[in-house]
Amino acid sequence: MDIPYTVTARPDTGLYNAKVGIWLFLASEVMLFGGLFSAYIFLRVGADYHWPIHELNVQLGFINTVVLIASSVTVVMAWAFLKLRKFGMYQLMMAITVGCAAIFMVNKTLEYKAKFEHYSVKLTDGTILTGHLEHGYFVHFKDVNKLTLNVHLETAAIDADPVDYVLPYIEGEAPKFKTEAGDEIELNAASFAKLRSEAIDAMRKENENKQFQRDWTGTRNIVLTPVAPFKLKLPASSFFSYSDTNATFRDGTIAEGKLEDDRMTLDVDGIDVRSVADAEKSMAWEPDYLPAFKPVFIATRDHHQSEFKEKYPSRDPSKSATLQTESYFLKIHSANAEENMPGHEGAHSAEAQEPKEASGHEVTEAGGHAGGHHPVVVLKKKDISFFSNFTPKLNTYYAIYFTLTGLHGLHVVFGALVLLYFLVFNGKMMREDPEHLANRVEVGGLFWHFVDLVWIFLFPLLYLL
Repeated sequence: MDIPYTVTARPDTGLYNAKVGIWLFLASEVMLFGGLFSAYIFLRVGADYHWPIHELNVQLGFINTVVLIASSVTVVMAWAFLKLRKFGMYQLMMAITVGCAAIFMVNKTLEYKAKFEHYSVKLTDGTILTGHLEHGYFVHFKDVNKLTLNVHLETAAIDADPVDYVLPYIEGEAPKFKTEAGDEIELNAASFAKLRSEAIDAMRKENENKQFQRDWTGTRNIVLTPVAPFKLKLPASSFFSYSDTNATFRDGTIAEGKLEDDRMTLDVDGIDVRSVADAEKSMAWEPDYLPAFKPVFIATRDHHQSEFKEKYPSRDPSKSATLQTESYFLKIHSANAEENMPGHEGAHSAEAQEPKEASGHEVTEAGGHAGGHHPVVVLKKKDISFFSNFTPKLNTYYAIYFTLTGLHGLHVVFGALVLLYFLVFNGKMMREDPEHLANRVEVGGLFWHFVDLVWIFLFPLLYLL
C-alpha cells in the first residue's frame, strides 16, 4: 500500500505529509531549547557566585559556527542539485554536509576533553586555583591491616564488592586474607561470592527466630585481615571519605591503615581571588604556594582598573563583571612570575594549554615549583575545601553548558546520520523516484537548519557574553 502525499501536496495544507510533520516537530524543539535558554538567563541573573565569563575557547567555537553555516549551505545545494537531477553533485554536497558534521563533533570532543582535564581547586579562604593535575590526584595509605565489608540481606544502594572497588587500588600484588574463622583465602570474585553467601545465610537463620520483621537483621560485617600489610593508592573517585586511620570506599568497604600522603600537586594556570575578602592576603600568596605572583597580581589589578577609569570615567568599576574578572582572576602563562607582568608579550589563555610532564620541576626560592609553562604547587589537604574538573559538578554554569551543548551535539549526530542514510542507502530511490528523495532531503535540511540556528544562539550566549 502506498502512503499518500509523500511527493504531491495535500489539498488541505498545500504541503506534503513529511513537511507538515517536520514543522510540528520543530515547533516542539523550539519549546525545548527556548525553555533551556530561558533557564540559563534566569540562572545567570540570579547567580550567587561570580558567573564564569570568557572561559570557553572562542576560536574553536567560531570555527564550529563557520562549519555549521557551511553545512547549511551545502545541504541546500544538495537538494537543489537533486531537483535538477544532477546526481553526482548532489552526492558531493551531501557528503560535504556530513563531513562538516563530523568536523563539528571532533572539535566539540576536543573542547570537552580540555574541560575534563582542567581543574578548579577552592581553598578554605575562597581563593580558587585553576590548572592541571598532571598525574591525577591520589590519596596514599600504608600499613593497611584490616578490611570491613558490609553485606546486605536485601538489595541495597551500596553493597560490598571489594573485587571491583578495592583490589584495583592495591599497590603491588594483593596479599592473601584471613577470615574471622581463621581460613586463609585469596580475595577474588569466587571467594567473595562464597563469603557473601555464607553471611546472607547466617542473617536469614538469625531472622527465623524473630517474630517481627522490623527486628530482622539486614546487614552483616565481614572482616578480612591481610596476611601482610599493604599499601593503597586511591584516586579521588574511588572513595567516599577518609581520615588519618581509614578510608571508606564507594562500595562501603572500610580499609584501616595509616594515611601516608594526601597532598595535591597542581600545575597552576590561574589564580582567582574574587571571593576573598582581602585579595592581597589570599592563601595563594603564602610562602609555601605562590608568593612570587603577588606583585604580578597587584600590578595586573592596578593596570586594568586604571585603564577602566580612563575609558569609562562615569561607570562604577564594581559593577563591571569583565573588569572584576580581569583584575582579580590572574591568568598565568609562564612559570617565571616576571613574564606575567602586564604588557609582557606572548600571554595567552590557559584554556589552550595542555598538561605538561611533571618530571624535572625545581623548587623556586619564592615557593612553588618551576618547570614547563606554569608554576607547580603542592597543596595541603587542610587548605582545600573543594575541587573538581570543569564539569557539571563544578558549578551551575558548567552544568547548563554541558546540558545545552551536549543536547545540541546529539541533534548534530542524529541529523548527520539521517543525511548519511539518504546519501548511502537511497540510491534506488534516487534513480527511480528522485522527487520523493528530494522531499526527504528537504525535510532533513529543515531539521539541519534548525540545528544550525540553535548553535547561532548558543555561540554568543555561552562563548562571548
